[in-house]
Amino acid sequence: MRLIASASIAIALLVIAGFAATIALSRPKAPPPMPAMEAAGQTIGRWMNDLPPYAFLTARDGTRLGYRFFEGRPGGGIAVVVHGSTGSSISMAGVARALAAKGVASYVLDLRGHGESGPLGDIAYRGQLEDDMADLLATVEQRHPGERRILMGHSLGGAFAFRIAAGPLGGRFDAVLATSPFLSPEAPVSRPSSGGWADAAVPRIMALSLLDSLGISAFGGLPVVAYAVPPDAPGKRASVYSHRLLANMSLPRDWRAALAAIARPAAIIIGADDELFFANAYAAAVTAANPRIAVEVLPGMDHMATTLQPAALERLADTVAKLRDAAPAR
Repeated sequence: MRLIASASIAIALLVIAGFAATIALSRPKAPPPMPAMEAAGQTIGRWMNDLPPYAFLTARDGTRLGYRFFEGRPGGGIAVVVHGSTGSSISMAGVARALAAKGVASYVLDLRGHGESGPLGDIAYRGQLEDDMADLLATVEQRHPGERRILMGHSLGGAFAFRIAAGPLGGRFDAVLATSPFLSPEAPVSRPSSGGWADAAVPRIMALSLLDSLGISAFGGLPVVAYAVPPDAPGKRASVYSHRLLANMSLPRDWRAALAAIARPAAIIIGADDELFFANAYAAAVTAANPRIAVEVLPGMDHMATTLQPAALERLADTVAKLRDAAPAR
């Protein structure tokens, strides 16, 4: 019996040592620059001197969260706009201006862990981004009673928009639009390493996810993914994400079930030449999960063009206006 007990202890120690080694040694490495993303960053950088000033929301934990408000017209609806990975409110200024031309006012938030909203690349706990969204919604609902509300997000921000739409806060929006959304690394739409945009420490992610499932979250602040963000990128950019930030911005592991849970009118717009995802795979993958989510592929557009190019912005704004007009009055 003592021999069996000793063997069991030895095995347990080996498992713990293996876990510790996986967590310690599996680290993300910064990918090389992507020319298309760098060109998009230069375009976004030129917007920095022509933006509404930052406003700040005090979240429930006392942290100041930065956002920019773009005026619309009374009755035109309110959009809450979410940037993609490593971005900030600056990167979605083109979207907000296009929406304003249709009368839609926009709250463009620096998600916590980005821009002017707390330390870069991390949050305090999973679910904190939902808490922040609830705090922002309280402000929106107080300031704009009766207005229809549309949630819109790009890339990983599109995943977060769908996450919100599928969860308890989804009923507080009337519609959701995602441009070039990240669904899952296992989804048929995803290119390996997001086409070179991201390097994920997969063994570390798997180990930390298992610990999370056991209720152990102490290591959630460790970095698990690095992005191809150039060192001279404009604005405050989070080039590395912690495990808890990445998990909280992403759809749940069962992304199909999450999409199926979206009951509000929803749409996806993606460029046919997207470098991060397989655009032609979205219609089949999304329709199989939720046929109510419309998918539109824009010819000649790459990943960032859906938020930068005039033709794409016009189509995006038209789609938001249609979703707004189809929603019942509040």
